Amino acid sequence: MENKHLEKQIAPKRKINYSLMNQPVPIQSSTLMEEKMIEQHILIEELGVPLLKIDENLHMEKWNNAFIEILNISEADLHVYSLVELSMQKPIISFSLHLIQKAFGNKCKQEQDFEDEDILYRVRVIPFPKDGIVYVIYEDRSLQKQFENLLTFHHQMEAVSHIAAGVAHELRNPLSVIKGFLQLAKLTNDHQKYYDTIMSELDRMNGILEDFLSVSRKKLDRRWQSPVQIMDSLTEIIKAECLLHDVEFYLELSDTDKPVYVNESMIKQVLLNLLRNSVEAYGESNVNRMLKIETTVQEENYVIQVKDNGKGMSESVLQQLGKPFFTTKERGTGIGIPLCKKIIEDHGGSFQVDSTYNVGTNVIISLPLGNH
Repeated sequence: MENKHLEKQIAPKRKINYSLMNQPVPIQSSTLMEEKMIEQHILIEELGVPLLKIDENLHMEKWNNAFIEILNISEADLHVYSLVELSMQKPIISFSLHLIQKAFGNKCKQEQDFEDEDILYRVRVIPFPKDGIVYVIYEDRSLQKQFENLLTFHHQMEAVSHIAAGVAHELRNPLSVIKGFLQLAKLTNDHQKYYDTIMSELDRMNGILEDFLSVSRKKLDRRWQSPVQIMDSLTEIIKAECLLHDVEFYLELSDTDKPVYVNESMIKQVLLNLLRNSVEAYGESNVNRMLKIETTVQEENYVIQVKDNGKGMSESVLQQLGKPFFTTKERGTGIGIPLCKKIIEDHGGSFQVDSTYNVGTNVIISLPLGNH
């Protein structure tokens, strides 16, 4: 009896229509898909991120208003010109075209920075191999670059104002010589005898001023230059600064015919900032103050070492040295060393600080040499 009662309570088996199981899922209507595409387009426009869609034949399929703005051309021109033709007119398109071709070839994302004067864009090319297209996205980082340039220039001006006293002191020497020889010329009535010496001292003064001005000029371009000439042009300024602060200066320069691709003003700023740090590191207690600048050619790099026998740094200070705004000075900003490091690394080089407390500090800068 119990078994019969249980059988009645068992739910009947479900009837399944197997003829419906293999039916395809209804696809979205074309109207719905178009609406979604419109929504995506509106979202892209609202974000304001420059975007370009390219097919495997390098045809421009889609773009947004933000992309038109960075090219500074009309939308009609985009319908007329091909991507290759635009690359001949616009450097940023030429740069993008290289990444696009690379993305199609490697079937993987490409990402590089495009830099031109005060403009900086992070260009990302994202491929979709199955669809045979790539999307090019342009991230505007110009404001960041302008801020960094402003910070660099501000720090550069600090360095210039600091060494101005040293330059003024150094100019007194040739001025004293010129004054003395002019007095002798008047007494002896023989100007010709002292003419060459006076002109030599005037040339020396002019050289000191030119070297000083080359540091203060706001140049942000890079070009191939002799590292030896850059170091030579700083010698008089460094000598003047050391003389002013009772520091013995040693210089050992290695010759090389190979150039470095640098912004001269920024490299000089780095070296003068290190000079300033060394002079300030002595304080008032140090005797036998010494600063040595030594350059060597190591493989394909021009290596500059700036050594002093100042206070040095403890291990704990050394570990925090590269952090922005960290400083051990009462009135320091903490941007000096991080900024120097960034400038050198932006030039493709390396920046290293070795220091021992109560022994001294050695800063090693390495810049890649070219075959230009």
